[in-house]
Amino acid sequence: MRWNVKRHGVIGAATALVLGGLGLALLGAGGIVAWEYSNSNEFCATMCHSVHPEETRAHGTGAHARVDCVECHMGRISTLHMMALKPTHFKELWGMIAGYERPLTSHTFRPSRDNCEGCHWPAVEHHDSIAVKKRYDTDEKSSESIYRLVLHTGMGTIRDAAAKGIHWHIENEVSFITTDAQRRMVPWVQVKTADGKVSTYVDTSSKLSEAELKKFEVRRMECYDCHNAVGHPFRNPEDLVDQAIAEGRIDRSLPNAKARAVALIEQTRSLTGPHKEMGPRIEKVIADAAPKGETKPERQEAEKKFRAVMKQILVDGSFSSEGLSWASFPNHAGHKDFPGCFRCHGGRHLNEEGQAIRLQCTLCHNLPQVERESGKGSVPSTVSAGLTPPPSHEEPNFMHDHRTKLDDSCTMCHGKIEWGADGGSFCSNPACHGRAWPEMTLDPQARK
Repeated sequence: MRWNVKRHGVIGAATALVLGGLGLALLGAGGIVAWEYSNSNEFCATMCHSVHPEETRAHGTGAHARVDCVECHMGRISTLHMMALKPTHFKELWGMIAGYERPLTSHTFRPSRDNCEGCHWPAVEHHDSIAVKKRYDTDEKSSESIYRLVLHTGMGTIRDAAAKGIHWHIENEVSFITTDAQRRMVPWVQVKTADGKVSTYVDTSSKLSEAELKKFEVRRMECYDCHNAVGHPFRNPEDLVDQAIAEGRIDRSLPNAKARAVALIEQTRSLTGPHKEMGPRIEKVIADAAPKGETKPERQEAEKKFRAVMKQILVDGSFSSEGLSWASFPNHAGHKDFPGCFRCHGGRHLNEEGQAIRLQCTLCHNLPQVERESGKGSVPSTVSAGLTPPPSHEEPNFMHDHRTKLDDSCTMCHGKIEWGADGGSFCSNPACHGRAWPEMTLDPQARK
């Protein structure tokens, strides 16, 4: 009898241990599943806080489509570190419950070393890269212009401490103050170089006093202060049209193909609504705007492709919330559609000596070359390799003042000086002088 009791007790204890172990295993497995789900894009974008639905679509078609939300917004950090950070995001969940206006920018980015530099390491990037862009005019032939740039991307260990390059901003200590969440406005910049020299620049057009500036946070410049749109970029639809023409998805033999596309973009700019409803609405606009009369047989297929491609571009670029468009989400990398680089390099930020933050195009890229299908084309600089530019080219205000310092010596490198924006000579490059740049002025008087 005693043996049976003892035996039953052992079995009971073993059973309890097994069941307890299974329970702990199930609990652990459930915790892992819950943890993994809390780090998923679905949870981040819809459960924790509801972002603009267009952002998830843009992310899925961007270069970082395989990078999850948490990898950028919380960083590629250890699990324990991630667990410690999670509670700091509960305010996002509360906003979802209580109701809030969907933000246009994120406030939760970790320092670049915790996310961007998990894949990209600026310190060892020392290469240049070539960018080729094809643009099309709104004339009947949709005339083509090809823009070529050599981008001085790197600022790596192979280049010396005084090297030029876009990543100079990360390798050196650059601090700034911004007065808006999207960091469009930068009224104060400070640069500390390796030799310990500190230079402070203030936007002369800003109405903020020194005391008011001190109320704002001083930020260390990070990768995403320029590359802010890499996660879910919203591209200018006109650029998408140019790309479609360059790739042959829109047939340039159609009369006024680019002009028609631009007109459709304007006509649908104010259309908003759920994504699933936009297709029929935009399709009707395209049909109503189509050329009247019967399409020639040889152009019917091209016309069909034009309508299909434009529908895709316009639907993908539509927004469900009224008042929003691609322009509501600035891209600070570059300076074509948004100030970007010119937030600081726009000619308005001066130090105590009256020197502007250096605006020298060749710091970040070479002089752009343009090949035009019709009309004049730009010509390359005739500067010989190894020829040292005169000291005036290195002055901080050179780009603002160069027009006032012209003399016969300029022709030795750049040929005959001919002003204009139609190409054909060094000083009439349409890539430089043929357009207005956002928030940038080359007029020295405008900075006073």
